[in-house]
Parts: sequence; C-alpha cells; structure tokens
Amino acid sequence: MSPMRRYLPVFHDVLGASVLVVGAGAVGTRKIEALLAAGARVTVVAKEFSPPVEERSARGELAVLRGAFHPDQLEDAELVFAATPDRALNRRISVEARRRRIPVNVADSPEECTFLLPAVVRGEEFTAAISTGGRYPGAAKAMREFLEAHRAEISVRMERGRRRKRIAARRGMVYIVGAGPGDPDLLTVRALGLLRSADAVVHDYLVPAEILSLAPAKAERICFARRGKTAGHGAVMKQNAIHKAMVRLAREGKSVVRLKSGDPLVFGRGGEEAEHLSREGIPFEIVPGITAAMGSAAAAAIPLTHRGRSSSVTFVAGHETGSKRETAVDWSLLPKDGTLAIYMGVRRVAVIAKELAGAGFSPDTPFAIVENGNRPEQRILRGALSDLARTAAESGVRSPAILFVGRTAAISPYETTEERSDEPAAQGI
Repeated sequence: MSPMRRYLPVFHDVLGASVLVVGAGAVGTRKIEALLAAGARVTVVAKEFSPPVEERSARGELAVLRGAFHPDQLEDAELVFAATPDRALNRRISVEARRRRIPVNVADSPEECTFLLPAVVRGEEFTAAISTGGRYPGAAKAMREFLEAHRAEISVRMERGRRRKRIAARRGMVYIVGAGPGDPDLLTVRALGLLRSADAVVHDYLVPAEILSLAPAKAERICFARRGKTAGHGAVMKQNAIHKAMVRLAREGKSVVRLKSGDPLVFGRGGEEAEHLSREGIPFEIVPGITAAMGSAAAAAIPLTHRGRSSSVTFVAGHETGSKRETAVDWSLLPKDGTLAIYMGVRRVAVIAKELAGAGFSPDTPFAIVENGNRPEQRILRGALSDLARTAAESGVRSPAILFVGRTAAISPYETTEERSDEPAAQGI
C-alpha cells in the first residue's frame, strides 16, 4: 500500500473515468450515486442490488455484474471502491487493486485505502466535505448529518457572504470609527475589517488594548489623552494636533482609522474631525459604534425606555470645560418621567446631584452608575438621587462611567418589574 493517501474530496476528477464498485448495499449505493453525479462510468459487482441501483441499471445509467467478485473485473478499472459487508473480501479487493496500481477506497477501513473520501454534503450552490483522515468515520457522518439538517441556514449564510464585499481600508482615506464601549465582541463587522487593514490607528485612551491588538502589528499607533498626560502608546495630543495627524497620515498615502470609544458622533467630537477633514479635502467615512450609554445600559440590564416607566431617553454631557462658568444644560427642561444618560459626569457628580434636585427631580428618583461598562472590571452602583453624591464619593467611582437617572435605573436584572418595589437602596454589584 502506498504510504501517501490522496483525497478525492468531491469526485471532481472522475468525470468520464471507469470506476468499479463492489457492493450495492446502503454504503455502495451512496458511493454509486455520488460517482454518477460526478460523471463517472460506473460498473457494479454484487450478488444483490439495492432498488436505486436496479432502477439506474434498467435505465442504462450503469453496468452491473451479478455474482461474486473476481480479480479479472479490475481489468479496465481506473478507480475501485470496495463497499461490501465482508471485511475479508474488501481486504482482498484492496490487495488486488494495489497490485495493479489502481487507486482503491475501502469503506470504513482507512488502512486498506490508497485514497480517502470525506463525508460530503451538497446543496444547490455549495458542496461541503468533512474528513477525519479516515480515523473516525462515525464522527464525520454525524457532522454530515448535522450540516444536512441545517442546509437551509447554510444557503442563507452563503447568500450573505456573496453579497458582502471584502472590508478593507483604502489608502489616503480616514475612517472615523466607533470602537464601542470596550468589549471587542461589540465591534461592528465593518469596524473590525477596517481596523485589521489599517496602516495607522489614531485612538483615544479609553480604547482597550484588546481592541488595539486587532490592528496589524506594522500599523502605526498614535494615542492621545484629554487628561493632559500620556496614556498608552504615543504622545499627548490636543484636538488640533489630532486633526493635523489625521491629515498628515492620509496625505502620506496611508489608510487611517481614527478609533474612538463608543460612537464618534455621541460626545466623541467626531463631527469636528469630519468638518476638519472636509476642509482639508481628505476623504473620510464615519463608522458608527455602540455608544457608551447603550452598551452600559445593556450590561447592567437597565432599559433606557420601558412601558409604564419611561417613554424617552436623553443623552447629556456632564463634563464642562474650564472656559464655561456654568453648565450649558438647563436641567429643568429635561423630562422627569424619562431616563437621563449622563456622560462624563464623574468629576461633577455632586454638582449634578444638586442641579437635578434644584430642577425639581424628586429625591427618591433612582440612579445607577455603570463604571467600566462592558469590561471585566465593570461595577454597578444603585441608589436614590438624595444619596448620589455620598454613594459616588464613598465608592470612589472613576471614569469611564455613565450615570443613569430615572425610574428605569431601579430595575434590577434579577427581579421582574412586577415583583420589585420602586424604593431604591444604594448597593454595589
């Protein structure tokens, strides 16, 4: 027996070949059907034939030799299949075929084969082959049966794949990409494809290393930090320096991914960056991401809207620059029966609590703080608005964190809304 076994994955190379199949039971019939479908000229040797083989013989689609196997029957064969229930006979067929240097396959006996066949599943537009190297035919069969049972789903996925173009960043272009709330699994498919093909990545300090590692190793990485200190790789940069870096990299002919935590257009200054690129004549594309409020709410099982509790959600910037003497937010205009999602409010949480109280929000209004949402170190704090400042101070909440205020913030993922009271109690999770 040849030490090298080759594969005939889907009978592609048997068109017009003369093939001898010994055995016409269930196993032999499957092989015969596959060979005929591939255009082989099939001769079958057997004492008894299955009804499908009898029918094909009657239609003249194959030749049959009724009776026992004899080595002379191998005379004109280019390929041989031994598929009888008699293992000794199968072994004899293999020996005779190998002696004549004819490729032979023996059902369920890989050591007697000079080539192997995988289990095959055929759809209208696909052919799938499963092989275990002949060692575990039962496992290959089980996988084939599974794929056959999911043939419709495979066809749907193939249609999606056919429509989907390869995602790759173009040189000389800037992609303003939302990296989502921090979990790499929450990147969009487009964001992932662009990141994997980028020549340069300009990112903020909130983008975790797990996401940055998805960029090519050779890609240039530039980090900026609005905190006024170096964070991660790269130099501290102000916003105008970020603008200049994106333009410079694009004009150098690089594909640039400007990677922003959350969504670029929700408190991410993506609009400012798009405006600058437009003025400079640099082509760009904005790729949305799951914004921090949406991701953190989902991670904490906080519904931003809820029938009977909240019919609106308002995203608010809690951070104010040093140039502003007072907040630009008129808290009194915000709906008190909705949900507030307050970004960048950690440093001002005591002031925000006071402003909300002064705007007429009830002291019993529930709140939830989600710190490091969608990350391994995620922490959730809940309580009533009257305890917000104290709870935040005692727990040492740090950025990144989202503050949710409203009746939906009291909903616990472990209790139904019918079972729990609306009376919130401060607690850490």
